[in-house]
Amino acid sequence: MSNNNRRQTLGGLSPAALNARQSLGPARIVKDARGAAKGTGLSGRPSLVGGRGPVPSRLGGAAAIVPRRSSTYAKAGGPKNDPRPISDKAYQANCIKSLIAYLSTHGYDQALTPKMLSNPMGKDVMHILQFLMHQVDPYMKIVGKMEDEVPAFFKRMRYPFAISKSALFAVGSPHTWPGLLAALVWLTDLLYYAEKAEHVREETFDEAAKQEADFFSYIATAYKHYLNGDDEECARVDSEQRQAFEEKAQAAESQVSELEQGIQELQAHIAALQSEPSPLEAARAELAACEGDRAKFLRLLEQLQANREALQKKEVERQADMRAQQQELATALQGNQEMRARIAVQTISKEDVLRMNAERVKLEDRLATVTSAREGADSAAVARELDCEHALDHLDKALQAYNMQADGLRLIPASAKRAAGIAYEIALDRSGATASELINVDIKSVAKQGLQRQKEAYAAKWRDLEERARGLEDALRSQRQAVQEREEQNAGLHAQVAQVEDEVAAQKRAMDADLREKVAEAERLRAAVEELRNATSHDVAASEAGILGLQAQQEELARSNAADMEQLNSDLAEALQLLVDHKLTIQNALQQAHSHVQSVYAEVVAMPIPA
Repeated sequence: MSNNNRRQTLGGLSPAALNARQSLGPARIVKDARGAAKGTGLSGRPSLVGGRGPVPSRLGGAAAIVPRRSSTYAKAGGPKNDPRPISDKAYQANCIKSLIAYLSTHGYDQALTPKMLSNPMGKDVMHILQFLMHQVDPYMKIVGKMEDEVPAFFKRMRYPFAISKSALFAVGSPHTWPGLLAALVWLTDLLYYAEKAEHVREETFDEAAKQEADFFSYIATAYKHYLNGDDEECARVDSEQRQAFEEKAQAAESQVSELEQGIQELQAHIAALQSEPSPLEAARAELAACEGDRAKFLRLLEQLQANREALQKKEVERQADMRAQQQELATALQGNQEMRARIAVQTISKEDVLRMNAERVKLEDRLATVTSAREGADSAAVARELDCEHALDHLDKALQAYNMQADGLRLIPASAKRAAGIAYEIALDRSGATASELINVDIKSVAKQGLQRQKEAYAAKWRDLEERARGLEDALRSQRQAVQEREEQNAGLHAQVAQVEDEVAAQKRAMDADLREKVAEAERLRAAVEELRNATSHDVAASEAGILGLQAQQEELARSNAADMEQLNSDLAEALQLLVDHKLTIQNALQQAHSHVQSVYAEVVAMPIPA
């Protein structure tokens, strides 16, 4: 469709224009539309769907959007004297540094030095001007000479000082270059400001505001192309917006799937952690076992220390016996020597010798008899001592086993949980001579009677726990029956919810079909309006009245459908909330019953089984 038959909005036409006959000549608004298309308003960016537009749209369109004069600068060609110290060498050096800094950070493809810009060549300056003009509008096409385009460009940008063509022909001269350099720096400052404003705007708006701004820009662009009669551009903008929406929807779906997968992984990890035994409980059990082993080893060390002291005492006694026997032996040897000395000085007859020999034989026989008797007595004593040691070893092992059992039952020490102040721990004293000295506890009157009382008490407690367990089993069976009844009720509620969802879906499909019919009817009416636009004003007014009536009917139907949909959603949400509350109540009851049964079961398991 040609731009000469450009569409117009009906709201902007007066009754006189509606009643007037259309001219067969070209429409005057085409020139205005083309003039507006050349401005820096909505046409300053090729597509408002995604991405950043060119700098004119970000600068706001100095010539199109800001109609009033600036309070700081006048129009181009206003003041003739530049208040800036452009002839100052230091100011020129700062301007050159600023220009080089901007060009080097924004992708300028030529080498620049301060010396080169102090007395530049004309082609270098033209290249810089062309680069900055494309920074302002990337889609700008320079059709004429640069000497003609540059003054017009600065005039459109509202530069407050005029730039002559002669200054562009003699760029490097001392009287023209400072002013042109100041203009270039002014343009870079303006570009810096546009970048900062865009950055602040992007940081200030949240994602929802950005989406609304992008959608508004899309509507404005599409409507502008529609008014211009450019159906191809309008279709292209619609396609780009549709593609952007599809990409956002795909990104949202992928993000939702990733989040759902992450939720499933976290749920699996939580379930695995819940199914595994608690590390704290395992560490506590291991700590309790280590403390029990430590107490056992300490008691074993005490017993070994007592045995060591008893053995040391026996060693001292044996050494004393050995010293006494050595002393007796020394005394006997000394007596023997004395006898030998006495015999040596005596005068002995033959009868004395015979008599002494006979006595000697008798004494030797008697000594042999006494020696054999002593050896037998020593052997018997050693055997009895070994038997005593073996018996003490067996008794020590039995006492160690008894102490370990008592420690496991928390009966020792006397301050233990089940000791009740009675010293059940039995220690063996190997140095004792009697039974009461060997063992530190009266077994019959203290230990045995206390253990008998413990046995009777725990037997009674065991009977009570059996009664409680039977009662809890009955309660658990009743709870399970109640849960089964609740599950049947839940199944009925699920069926009702499914039925309500089906009804809602059917009503939604019916409303969608009705809405599609209304939209199709509105499209047909819009086509009829387009065909009847060139007819008489009476037909146009009637068509507009029909359109307004149909639009009112469509809005009323949409409001009614929205109210029905909202009511259905409210009823469905209320039913789902009741179902969820009921499910949570059942789960809490089950958890409480399960926790109670587990606690009772743990108490029963922790109790020692009476022998």
